[in-house]
Parts: sequence; structure tokens; C-alpha cells
Amino acid sequence: MHRLAYAMIWLYVFTIPWENIITIPGIGTLSRYVGILAVGTALVYLVTAGKLVAHRVHLWGLGFVLLAAASYFWSVDTTATVERLFQYGLLFAFFWLMFVVVDSLAEFRRLLVGYVLGAYVACVNTFQNFFSGSEVVYQRYAAANFDPGDLAFALALAIPMAWYLALTKENSRLVWVYRLYPVVALAVILLTAARAGLLGVAVGLVFVVLTLPRASWQLKTLASVLATAAIVLVPLLVPAESLSRLATLSDEISSGTLNDRTNIWTAGREIWSDNPFLGTGAGTFGSTLENHPMFREWVAPHNIFISISTEMGMVGLVVLLAILAGVFLTALQLPSLEAGGASPAGTSRGAGASGIVSATLERGLWLTTLAILLLACSAQNWEWRKQTWFILGIVLTHHKVLWAAATAGLSGALTQPASAGPKSNDGRKLQTDRARSVRGKLRLEGRTGGVNGGAGDVIG
Repeated sequence: MHRLAYAMIWLYVFTIPWENIITIPGIGTLSRYVGILAVGTALVYLVTAGKLVAHRVHLWGLGFVLLAAASYFWSVDTTATVERLFQYGLLFAFFWLMFVVVDSLAEFRRLLVGYVLGAYVACVNTFQNFFSGSEVVYQRYAAANFDPGDLAFALALAIPMAWYLALTKENSRLVWVYRLYPVVALAVILLTAARAGLLGVAVGLVFVVLTLPRASWQLKTLASVLATAAIVLVPLLVPAESLSRLATLSDEISSGTLNDRTNIWTAGREIWSDNPFLGTGAGTFGSTLENHPMFREWVAPHNIFISISTEMGMVGLVVLLAILAGVFLTALQLPSLEAGGASPAGTSRGAGASGIVSATLERGLWLTTLAILLLACSAQNWEWRKQTWFILGIVLTHHKVLWAAATAGLSGALTQPASAGPKSNDGRKLQTDRARSVRGKLRLEGRTGGVNGGAGDVIG
């Protein structure tokens, strides 16, 4: 049952970057129903395996969903609240059950592969629309049924993932897929002409640049060639109107309305001031602006913090910030691994004499990804997007499997018998020093659990 549950989780992750491309009339996106099947299969696995585990951040996530449910009783638009509650419930279930189902570093890495491959599907579809002249708006292109800004951020999130895989899976048959992705994503995001999305891709490319010293000389050479090719080809291939729009980014930030976003946020703050503690009900932001003198129509919030504070009040905003802070701290506390079997492939270059592998690369991966996510949440309607809950969940899941691998390495160091013979005393001393080194490193990472204990933040 575990294999089936994991396969459905993987398939759902694969569909997330291109979720809107295939829609079933009268039903919704294919991705949504893959998600329902994935959650259902994972729940069956949970019941049959009797495996009830969670990170403490999941409790904040549960509180967020329960608050959204309670907001039905004071909602200004109960229909919108019920629809949003269904979205939150499904996304929370995925957010948590991914943590339950994924058991190893190999399974975790395959989820990253799934998201990157899914991002390629969205890229290919965008190129198809570009060559066929199918525009979203004038001289702006995106995958079918996608908002250009949403697509840009969905693809930008995959840049650090793909580069992390390129660094740590250099012997993979898909290594060239990972290596080429940053340039492919950059080209597609330029076609979307999404100004905020361009900031997201810039953050992702910073991760690529900062981690180049870890790369092999072949990968460094490739990066230089691709960067040169991009500089030469982008002005020739990307429509001039798209480049002109992207060039207005600094002016729009300094003196513009961010495509009317600042006016929307002002209206949202005014509505919040009338309902500061509990808000107007989950999913009702657009409905409340229908009666606002500035708009008189349904308008999306384009900012997760404005949206949640307006819909669920200060209570909801505090819960949301607790979730984000918990995930951010978890990314900072990713444990290091003992070099020798448990460590991610390719990271052993950083191993010192103690046999410890630094988690700096992994922390950089998630801090970069979370920075892109925060940009998306500040410019788009991403409180109910699959990408948001996937990123938050995968960080917690990575922490769980890294901790399991690290403590397994410590168990081996403590229980492995010393070699027999005249040097057995030296063998025992080396074994003891090695175990102390691993245990000390984990303690410095902020962990208090024993060899057979879980991470301090894991419940179950």
C-alpha cells in the first residue's frame, strides 16, 4: 500500500506545475482530481499502516483550516467560504500526508524530480503557444489556461530544485534535464513578461551562481556557455514588447501601482479595519470589494497577507505567520549527515575529517525556494495554490527524512563493532570518536532526541 500511496503523491506533484493545462468541463482540472485520489490513497495507507506522525507545524496548519471552517458562521459570502474551505482541506491533507508517506531521501528526491519534470511540461506548452501565436494578452504567452504571473512563479520555484539535483545527482540519466532547466525556465518567464515573476527567477539564479563552486568543472563550463548563449539569444527570440514591459519593473515598484495592486491592498486594509479580529470569512475578499466604492466588482487580492488578514482577521494572519515561521526555522535546522551511505550523492565533497556532511546546500535550496514563494505570495493569489502548500510540506518532509538518515548514521557509529586484531583498541577509539562527532554535530543543529528518537519537532 505504501508504494501505491507514494506513486499517487508523486503523480500529484508532477501535475502541480502544469495543473491548468488539462481541464474537464464541468468538473475542473485533472490535477485537482489526481490530488483527491492521492489524498484518498494516502489516508488508506495511514489507516492500514497505523502510522500517525506529524510535525508541529502541521498543527498550525490544522488550526488554519479549522479557523476557516469556523468563519462560515460570520462569513459575508457562505458559498465562497464553503468552496475555499474545500480547497484548504484538500491542500492541508496533502501537506500533511506527504510527510506521512515519504520515508526516505530517495523518495524525497524523486518528488523534486517530479516537480521539475512537470515544470518542463508547462514550458513545452508555453513554447507551443508562442510558436502558434496563441497569446494570453498582447505579446504575452503562457501555458494553456494559466495566468502569466502564476506560471512564472511556478516555474521559478523549480530552478533551485533542478540545480540542486544537477549538483547532487551527476550520474543520473536525467542530469542534462536538470542542468538545462534554469535557462529553459528563464526563456519561458521572459515570454510571460511577468515582472514579479522575473524577480522570482532572479532569486533562483542567485542560488545557481552561489553554488557554482560546488559544481564539477564540466558543469561550470556548461553554465558559462549557457549564460553567454542566453545573453546573445534572448534579445533575438523574445518579443520586443515583452522586454519593454519587463524593463518597466523598477519604475512600477518605485512610483506605480504594481498593475493596480496597491489600490486593491488599500481597499483590503479598509475592509479589514471594519473586521480586524476574525475577518469577513474565508474566500470572501473578492465579494467584499463588490461593495467597495473604489471597485464595485469582484477583485482578487494579489497578496496572501492582505487576503488572509481581510478574510480571517488578525487571528488568521497570526496562524499563517506561525506556519511560515515554523517552515523557515525547519529549513534552518536541517541536520547534517554522516558521510557514508546516508548522505545525498555529491555532497560528500564537503565532508571533513569527522565524517560530517554539511547541510549548507540543502538549507540554501529551501531558503531560496521560500524566498521565491514569499515573492509569489506577495504578488499573486497563492494562499490556495497547490505550489504554496507543496513547498511548505516538502521542507518539513525533507527535515524528517534527513533526520532519520542522520540518526541512522549515529546508530551505526554507536553499534558497529570495532575491528578485531592487535589494533582493536584503536578501532574502538576511532568508533567512539566518530560517534561523538556525529552526536555533537546533531546537538549543535539544535536536536535533543536520542538515537532512536525522532526530531524534536516530530509528533507521533
